Amino acid sequence: MKSLFAALIMLLPLTTFAGIAGGGRSYEDGLFWGADLNRNERLDRDEAKNVYNLAEDGIFERFDEDSNGLINRAEFSEFIQLSPWTDTFVHPKDKK
Repeated sequence: MKSLFAALIMLLPLTTFAGIAGGGRSYEDGLFWGADLNRNERLDRDEAKNVYNLAEDGIFERFDEDSNGLINRAEFSEFIQLSPWTDTFVHPKDKK
């Protein structure tokens, strides 16, 4: 019985940390990394097509703040925060 109690005491910090850290990605991270197929931490226009309407001309240019043709994590975060958003929101599956 003492060894079972000792084992539980040793595992308690691990389970507490797992609850705090979550062990998974946030919604925003999941969208970004799901679209960043070449894992360069930037979305080009083709990769951006996998994220709602981010690849649309006016929207892509609006969030590509340094005009390098890529959306970095900070620019993507701003897109996500402002997005529910544009009147032109179209999910990729709904595009013709």
